[in-house]
Amino acid sequence: MQDFHAQLRTLGELLLAYQADWRFLPFDTQHWPWPELAFLQDKTPDELEAMEQAALHALLDRHRPGLSPWHAKALPRISGPALALPERLAVGMGGRKWQQIQDFSAAVAPRLPVLEWCAGKGHLGRALASQGLTVQALEWQQSLCDQGQDLARQWQLDHQFVCADALAPDSGRWVKAQQHAVALHACGDLHSQLLVHAVKAGTQAISLSPCCYHLIAGDRYQPLSALGRQLDLGLTRFDLRLPLQELVTGGDRAERLRHKELGYRLAFDSLQRQLRGDDSYLPVPNAPKSLFSGDFASFAHWAAEKKGLALPAKMALEPFLAEGLRRHQKVRRLDWVRHWYRRPLELWLLLDRVCYLVDAGYQVRLGSFTDKAQTPRNALIDARKGDA
Repeated sequence: MQDFHAQLRTLGELLLAYQADWRFLPFDTQHWPWPELAFLQDKTPDELEAMEQAALHALLDRHRPGLSPWHAKALPRISGPALALPERLAVGMGGRKWQQIQDFSAAVAPRLPVLEWCAGKGHLGRALASQGLTVQALEWQQSLCDQGQDLARQWQLDHQFVCADALAPDSGRWVKAQQHAVALHACGDLHSQLLVHAVKAGTQAISLSPCCYHLIAGDRYQPLSALGRQLDLGLTRFDLRLPLQELVTGGDRAERLRHKELGYRLAFDSLQRQLRGDDSYLPVPNAPKSLFSGDFASFAHWAAEKKGLALPAKMALEPFLAEGLRRHQKVRRLDWVRHWYRRPLELWLLLDRVCYLVDAGYQVRLGSFTDKAQTPRNALIDARKGDA
Protein backbone atom coordinates (compact mmCIF):
# COMPACT_ATOMS: atom_id res chain seq x y z
CA MET A 1 0.00 0.00 0.00
CA GLN A 2 1.32 3.44 -0.90
CA ASP A 3 2.40 5.72 1.93
CA PHE A 4 0.53 8.80 0.80
CA HIS A 5 1.46 10.71 3.95
CA ALA A 6 5.19 10.22 3.30
CA GLN A 7 4.71 11.44 -0.27
CA LEU A 8 2.79 14.51 0.90
CA ARG A 9 5.49 15.38 3.42
CA THR A 10 8.41 14.84 1.02
CA LEU A 11 6.78 16.80 -1.78
CA GLY A 12 5.65 19.60 0.53
CA GLU A 13 9.17 20.06 1.88
CA LEU A 14 10.53 20.11 -1.67
CA LEU A 15 8.03 22.73 -2.83
CA LEU A 16 8.86 24.93 0.16
CA ALA A 17 12.59 24.56 -0.44
CA TYR A 18 12.20 25.71 -4.06
CA GLN A 19 9.34 28.16 -3.59
CA ALA A 20 11.39 31.04 -5.04
CA ASP A 21 11.09 29.22 -8.39
CA TRP A 22 7.31 29.28 -8.51
CA ARG A 23 5.96 31.79 -5.98
CA PHE A 24 6.31 35.00 -8.01
CA LEU A 25 4.48 37.00 -10.70
CA PRO A 26 6.26 36.63 -14.07
CA PHE A 27 4.40 39.71 -15.40
CA ASP A 28 5.84 41.87 -12.63
CA THR A 29 9.34 40.42 -12.45
CA GLN A 30 11.89 42.86 -13.84
CA HIS A 31 15.11 40.89 -13.28
CA TRP A 32 16.16 37.27 -13.82
CA PRO A 33 15.83 35.72 -10.33
CA TRP A 34 18.31 32.83 -10.61
CA PRO A 35 22.02 33.62 -11.10
CA GLU A 36 22.86 29.91 -11.24
CA LEU A 37 20.47 29.56 -14.19
CA ALA A 38 21.69 32.63 -16.07
CA PHE A 39 22.74 30.47 -19.03
CA LEU A 40 19.05 29.80 -19.79
CA GLN A 41 18.67 33.41 -20.92
CA ASP A 42 20.88 32.63 -23.92
CA LYS A 43 18.23 30.30 -25.31
CA THR A 44 15.01 31.33 -27.02
CA PRO A 45 11.73 30.30 -25.37
CA ASP A 46 11.07 27.94 -28.27
CA GLU A 47 14.44 26.24 -27.67
CA LEU A 48 13.68 25.85 -23.96
CA GLU A 49 10.21 24.46 -24.59
CA ALA A 50 11.63 21.99 -27.14
CA MET A 51 14.25 20.65 -24.72
CA GLU A 52 14.15 16.86 -24.51
CA GLN A 53 13.07 15.31 -21.23
CA ALA A 54 16.46 13.66 -20.64
CA ALA A 55 18.27 17.00 -20.96
CA LEU A 56 15.73 18.76 -18.76
CA HIS A 57 15.99 16.14 -16.03
CA ALA A 58 19.78 16.36 -16.15
CA LEU A 59 19.44 20.12 -15.65
CA LEU A 60 17.06 19.61 -12.73
CA ASP A 61 19.28 17.00 -11.11
CA ARG A 62 22.19 19.44 -11.28
CA HIS A 63 20.40 22.56 -10.07
CA ARG A 64 17.23 21.37 -8.30
CA PRO A 65 18.05 18.02 -6.65
CA GLY A 66 15.02 15.88 -5.90
CA LEU A 67 12.65 17.60 -8.32
CA SER A 68 12.97 15.51 -11.48
CA PRO A 69 11.14 12.39 -10.15
CA TRP A 70 8.09 14.59 -9.45
CA HIS A 71 8.33 16.78 -12.55
CA ALA A 72 6.70 14.35 -14.96
CA LYS A 73 5.38 11.77 -12.53
CA ALA A 74 2.64 9.69 -14.13
CA LEU A 75 -0.25 8.36 -12.11
CA PRO A 76 -1.15 4.68 -12.57
CA ARG A 77 -4.16 4.08 -14.78
CA ILE A 78 -7.30 3.03 -12.92
CA SER A 79 -9.51 1.10 -15.28
CA GLY A 80 -12.11 -1.61 -15.41
CA PRO A 81 -14.11 -3.49 -18.00
CA ALA A 82 -15.73 -1.11 -20.47
CA LEU A 83 -19.39 -0.54 -19.71
CA ALA A 84 -21.96 -1.09 -22.43
CA LEU A 85 -23.04 2.55 -22.64
CA PRO A 86 -25.65 3.31 -25.32
CA GLU A 87 -24.15 5.56 -28.00
CA ARG A 88 -27.35 7.61 -28.06
CA LEU A 89 -26.28 9.10 -24.73
CA ALA A 90 -23.39 10.87 -26.48
CA VAL A 91 -25.80 13.15 -28.38
CA GLY A 92 -25.16 16.78 -27.46
CA MET A 93 -21.60 16.40 -26.14
CA GLY A 94 -18.18 16.50 -27.74
CA GLY A 95 -16.16 13.39 -28.49
CA ARG A 96 -13.59 14.07 -25.78
CA LYS A 97 -16.32 14.54 -23.15
CA TRP A 98 -17.99 11.28 -24.13
CA GLN A 99 -14.67 9.43 -23.97
CA GLN A 100 -13.99 10.92 -20.53
CA ILE A 101 -17.38 9.72 -19.31
CA GLN A 102 -16.83 6.24 -20.72
CA ASP A 103 -13.42 5.96 -19.09
CA PHE A 104 -14.55 7.46 -15.77
CA SER A 105 -17.57 5.16 -15.59
CA ALA A 106 -15.47 2.06 -16.26
CA ALA A 107 -12.85 3.12 -13.71
CA VAL A 108 -15.27 3.70 -10.81
CA ALA A 109 -17.98 1.11 -11.65
CA PRO A 110 -20.54 2.08 -8.96
CA ARG A 111 -22.70 -0.58 -7.32
CA LEU A 112 -24.53 1.65 -4.81
CA PRO A 113 -27.05 4.40 -5.54
CA VAL A 114 -25.15 7.29 -7.10
CA LEU A 115 -24.98 10.93 -6.07
CA GLU A 116 -23.68 13.03 -8.98
CA TRP A 117 -22.25 16.24 -7.53
CA CYS A 118 -22.30 19.42 -9.65
CA ALA A 119 -23.99 17.47 -12.41
CA GLY A 120 -24.62 20.06 -15.10
CA LYS A 121 -27.00 18.38 -17.55
CA GLY A 122 -26.18 15.05 -15.95
CA HIS A 123 -24.16 13.49 -18.78
CA LEU A 124 -22.17 11.29 -16.38
CA GLY A 125 -25.19 10.38 -14.27
CA ARG A 126 -27.20 9.49 -17.36
CA ALA A 127 -24.47 7.07 -18.42
CA LEU A 128 -24.45 5.44 -14.99
CA ALA A 129 -28.25 5.32 -14.83
CA SER A 130 -28.22 3.44 -18.15
CA GLN A 131 -26.53 0.61 -16.24
CA GLY A 132 -29.57 0.16 -13.99
CA LEU A 133 -28.31 2.39 -11.18
CA THR A 134 -30.40 4.90 -9.26
CA VAL A 135 -28.82 8.33 -9.75
CA GLN A 136 -29.53 11.57 -7.95
CA ALA A 137 -27.97 14.61 -9.61
CA LEU A 138 -27.29 17.83 -7.70
CA GLU A 139 -26.99 20.96 -9.86
CA TRP A 140 -27.65 24.59 -8.97
CA GLN A 141 -28.75 25.92 -12.39
CA GLN A 142 -32.44 25.30 -12.91
CA SER A 143 -32.18 25.34 -16.71
CA LEU A 144 -29.58 22.54 -16.65
CA CYS A 145 -31.69 20.54 -14.20
CA ASP A 146 -34.71 20.89 -16.49
CA GLN A 147 -32.74 19.78 -19.56
CA GLY A 148 -31.18 16.86 -17.70
CA GLN A 149 -34.54 15.74 -16.31
CA ASP A 150 -36.12 15.87 -19.78
CA LEU A 151 -33.33 13.64 -21.15
CA ALA A 152 -33.75 11.20 -18.26
CA ARG A 153 -37.48 10.95 -19.00
CA GLN A 154 -36.80 10.57 -22.71
CA TRP A 155 -34.56 7.55 -22.08
CA GLN A 156 -36.70 6.27 -19.15
CA LEU A 157 -33.82 6.32 -16.66
CA ASP A 158 -33.91 6.36 -12.85
CA HIS A 159 -32.12 9.72 -12.82
CA GLN A 160 -33.57 12.45 -10.61
CA PHE A 161 -32.34 16.06 -10.39
CA VAL A 162 -32.14 18.25 -7.30
CA CYS A 163 -31.70 21.96 -7.97
CA ALA A 164 -29.50 23.08 -5.09
CA ASP A 165 -26.29 24.99 -4.39
CA ALA A 166 -23.41 22.63 -3.58
CA LEU A 167 -21.78 25.40 -1.53
CA ALA A 168 -24.86 26.15 0.58
CA PRO A 169 -24.53 25.40 4.32
CA ASP A 170 -27.21 22.70 4.10
CA SER A 171 -25.93 20.97 0.94
CA GLY A 172 -24.66 18.08 3.05
CA ARG A 173 -28.23 16.82 3.49
CA TRP A 174 -28.02 15.28 0.02
CA VAL A 175 -24.92 13.25 0.90
CA LYS A 176 -25.77 9.87 2.49
CA ALA A 177 -23.87 6.88 3.83
CA GLN A 178 -25.27 4.31 1.38
CA GLN A 179 -24.19 6.14 -1.73
CA HIS A 180 -21.42 6.33 -4.28
CA ALA A 181 -20.67 10.04 -4.66
CA VAL A 182 -19.12 10.98 -8.03
CA ALA A 183 -17.86 14.26 -9.43
CA LEU A 184 -16.20 14.63 -12.81
CA HIS A 185 -14.26 17.92 -13.02
CA ALA A 186 -15.97 19.66 -10.11
CA CYS A 187 -14.09 22.89 -9.44
CA GLY A 188 -12.21 24.07 -6.36
CA ASP A 189 -14.41 24.47 -3.30
CA LEU A 190 -17.16 22.42 -4.97
CA HIS A 191 -15.27 19.13 -4.84
CA SER A 192 -13.66 19.99 -1.48
CA GLN A 193 -17.14 20.53 -0.06
CA LEU A 194 -18.21 17.12 -1.33
CA LEU A 195 -15.26 15.45 0.41
CA VAL A 196 -16.08 17.17 3.71
CA HIS A 197 -19.76 16.21 3.51
CA ALA A 198 -18.98 12.64 2.48
CA VAL A 199 -16.52 12.09 5.32
CA LYS A 200 -19.05 13.46 7.80
CA ALA A 201 -21.81 11.24 6.41
CA GLY A 202 -19.62 8.15 6.15
CA THR A 203 -20.42 7.84 2.44
CA GLN A 204 -19.38 4.35 1.35
CA ALA A 205 -17.69 5.30 -1.93
CA ILE A 206 -16.33 8.55 -3.35
CA SER A 207 -14.88 8.98 -6.84
CA LEU A 208 -13.86 12.38 -8.13
CA SER A 209 -11.65 14.08 -10.66
CA PRO A 210 -10.68 17.54 -9.33
CA CYS A 211 -10.45 20.61 -11.52
CA CYS A 212 -9.81 24.37 -11.26
CA TYR A 213 -8.15 24.34 -7.85
CA HIS A 214 -8.05 28.16 -7.80
CA LEU A 215 -11.85 28.54 -7.59
CA ILE A 216 -11.99 28.98 -3.84
CA ALA A 217 -13.85 31.46 -1.64
CA GLY A 218 -10.84 32.50 0.44
CA ASP A 219 -7.66 34.24 -0.62
CA ARG A 220 -5.56 31.19 0.27
CA TYR A 221 -6.01 27.45 -0.01
CA GLN A 222 -6.99 25.71 3.23
CA PRO A 223 -5.52 22.18 3.24
CA LEU A 224 -7.98 19.40 4.08
CA SER A 225 -5.66 16.88 5.76
CA ALA A 226 -4.02 17.29 9.16
CA LEU A 227 -0.59 16.83 7.58
CA GLY A 228 -1.44 19.27 4.82
CA ARG A 229 -2.34 21.91 7.42
CA GLN A 230 0.91 21.17 9.25
CA LEU A 231 2.87 21.67 6.00
CA ASP A 232 0.64 24.48 4.72
CA LEU A 233 2.24 25.97 1.60
CA GLY A 234 0.17 29.15 1.88
CA LEU A 235 -1.07 28.78 -1.70
CA THR A 236 -2.76 31.82 -3.22
CA ARG A 237 -5.30 31.67 -6.02
CA PHE A 238 -2.53 32.66 -8.42
CA ASP A 239 -0.39 29.76 -7.18
CA LEU A 240 -3.34 27.39 -7.60
CA ARG A 241 -3.62 28.31 -11.28
CA LEU A 242 -0.18 26.87 -11.99
CA PRO A 243 -1.26 23.20 -12.40
CA LEU A 244 -3.92 24.32 -14.90
CA GLN A 245 -1.39 25.85 -17.27
CA GLU A 246 -0.61 22.50 -18.88
CA LEU A 247 -2.03 22.68 -22.38
CA VAL A 248 -2.81 19.38 -24.08
CA THR A 249 -5.96 19.74 -26.13
CA GLY A 250 -5.81 23.34 -27.43
CA GLY A 251 -3.93 22.86 -30.70
CA ASP A 252 -1.66 25.21 -32.65
CA ARG A 253 -4.25 27.95 -33.15
CA ALA A 254 -5.02 28.12 -29.43
CA GLU A 255 -1.29 28.28 -28.71
CA ARG A 256 -0.82 31.17 -31.14
CA LEU A 257 -3.72 33.08 -29.62
CA ARG A 258 -2.37 32.47 -26.13
CA HIS A 259 1.00 33.96 -27.06
CA LYS A 260 -0.67 36.88 -28.82
CA GLU A 261 -2.82 37.57 -25.77
CA LEU A 262 0.22 37.52 -23.50
CA GLY A 263 2.06 39.94 -25.80
CA TYR A 264 -0.91 42.32 -25.86
CA ARG A 265 -1.29 42.19 -22.09
CA LEU A 266 2.38 42.93 -21.54
CA ALA A 267 2.21 45.76 -24.06
CA PHE A 268 -0.74 47.26 -22.20
CA ASP A 269 1.12 46.79 -18.92
CA SER A 270 3.95 48.98 -20.24
CA LEU A 271 1.37 51.47 -21.51
CA GLN A 272 -0.59 51.70 -18.25
CA ARG A 273 2.59 52.27 -16.22
CA GLN A 274 3.30 55.37 -18.32
CA LEU A 275 -0.30 56.58 -18.26
CA ARG A 276 -0.56 56.29 -14.48
CA GLY A 277 2.99 57.39 -13.73
CA ASP A 278 3.16 54.33 -11.50
CA ASP A 279 5.71 51.59 -12.25
CA SER A 280 3.58 48.78 -10.82
CA TYR A 281 1.53 45.94 -12.29
CA LEU A 282 -2.20 46.54 -12.85
CA PRO A 283 -4.31 43.38 -13.29
CA VAL A 284 -6.64 43.39 -16.30
CA PRO A 285 -9.73 41.13 -16.33
CA ASN A 286 -10.36 38.29 -18.75
CA ALA A 287 -11.00 39.58 -22.24
CA PRO A 288 -13.18 38.27 -25.09
CA LYS A 289 -11.02 36.04 -27.28
CA SER A 290 -12.20 37.97 -30.34
CA LEU A 291 -10.07 40.92 -29.18
CA PHE A 292 -6.92 38.91 -29.86
CA SER A 293 -7.90 38.32 -33.47
CA GLY A 294 -7.67 42.08 -33.99
CA ASP A 295 -4.95 44.67 -33.53
CA PHE A 296 -3.33 45.88 -30.32
CA ALA A 297 -5.14 49.23 -30.47
CA SER A 298 -8.53 47.54 -30.02
CA PHE A 299 -7.30 45.63 -26.98
CA ALA A 300 -5.58 48.72 -25.54
CA HIS A 301 -8.79 50.79 -25.72
CA TRP A 302 -10.82 47.95 -24.21
CA ALA A 303 -8.36 47.44 -21.34
CA ALA A 304 -8.03 51.18 -20.68
CA GLU A 305 -11.80 51.50 -20.41
CA LYS A 306 -11.97 48.55 -18.00
CA LYS A 307 -9.35 50.17 -15.74
CA GLY A 308 -10.76 53.70 -15.97
CA LEU A 309 -7.81 55.09 -17.94
CA ALA A 310 -7.96 57.64 -20.76
CA LEU A 311 -5.88 56.97 -23.87
CA PRO A 312 -4.73 60.16 -25.67
CA ALA A 313 -6.32 60.27 -29.11
CA LYS A 314 -3.06 60.42 -31.08
CA MET A 315 -0.87 58.34 -28.81
CA ALA A 316 1.54 56.09 -30.72
CA LEU A 317 0.95 52.52 -29.57
CA GLU A 318 3.56 50.74 -31.71
CA PRO A 319 6.44 51.29 -29.24
CA PHE A 320 4.39 49.72 -26.45
CA LEU A 321 3.54 46.72 -28.62
CA ALA A 322 7.22 46.27 -29.44
CA GLU A 323 8.07 46.46 -25.73
CA GLY A 324 5.29 43.96 -24.96
CA LEU A 325 6.63 41.48 -27.48
CA ARG A 326 10.14 41.85 -26.03
CA ARG A 327 8.83 41.27 -22.51
CA HIS A 328 6.82 38.33 -23.80
CA GLN A 329 10.03 36.48 -24.60
CA LYS A 330 11.34 37.17 -21.10
CA VAL A 331 8.10 36.07 -19.44
CA ARG A 332 8.11 32.85 -21.45
CA ARG A 333 11.58 32.06 -20.08
CA LEU A 334 10.43 32.84 -16.53
CA ASP A 335 7.32 30.73 -17.01
CA TRP A 336 9.39 27.85 -18.37
CA VAL A 337 11.18 27.60 -15.03
CA ARG A 338 8.00 28.16 -13.05
CA HIS A 339 6.27 25.42 -15.03
CA TRP A 340 8.71 22.85 -13.65
CA TYR A 341 6.35 22.87 -10.67
CA ARG A 342 3.01 22.40 -12.43
CA ARG A 343 2.94 18.66 -11.88
CA PRO A 344 4.51 18.64 -8.37
CA LEU A 345 2.02 21.24 -7.16
CA GLU A 346 -0.96 19.35 -8.55
CA LEU A 347 0.31 16.14 -6.98
CA TRP A 348 0.58 17.90 -3.61
CA LEU A 349 -3.03 19.08 -3.89
CA LEU A 350 -4.18 15.59 -4.85
CA LEU A 351 -2.21 13.99 -2.01
CA ASP A 352 -3.73 16.44 0.48
CA ARG A 353 -7.19 15.20 -0.52
CA VAL A 354 -6.08 11.56 -0.45
CA CYS A 355 -4.55 11.87 3.03
CA TYR A 356 -7.75 13.51 4.28
CA LEU A 357 -9.71 10.46 3.14
CA VAL A 358 -7.15 7.96 4.46
CA ASP A 359 -7.32 9.67 7.87
CA ALA A 360 -11.11 9.22 7.76
CA GLY A 361 -10.76 5.45 7.31
CA TYR A 362 -11.07 5.09 3.55
CA GLN A 363 -9.07 2.81 1.29
CA VAL A 364 -7.92 5.17 -1.44
CA ARG A 365 -6.53 4.79 -4.94
CA LEU A 366 -4.90 7.75 -6.66
CA GLY A 367 -4.48 7.36 -10.38
CA SER A 368 -5.68 8.49 -13.80
CA PHE A 369 -8.95 7.52 -15.45
CA THR A 370 -8.24 8.53 -19.05
CA ASP A 371 -5.43 9.56 -21.38
CA LYS A 372 -4.06 13.10 -21.20
CA ALA A 373 -5.02 13.50 -24.85
CA GLN A 374 -8.65 13.50 -23.65
CA THR A 375 -8.06 15.97 -20.80
CA PRO A 376 -5.04 17.26 -18.86
CA ARG A 377 -7.17 16.97 -15.72
CA ASN A 378 -7.26 13.19 -15.78
CA ALA A 379 -6.51 12.45 -12.11
CA LEU A 380 -8.92 10.22 -10.21
CA ILE A 381 -9.32 9.89 -6.45
CA ASP A 382 -11.26 6.71 -5.69
CA ALA A 383 -12.11 6.07 -2.02
CA ARG A 384 -14.05 3.15 -0.55
CA LYS A 385 -15.20 1.88 2.83
CA GLY A 386 -15.42 -1.87 3.29
CA ASP A 387 -16.42 -3.66 0.09
CA ALA A 388 -18.32 -0.71 -1.47
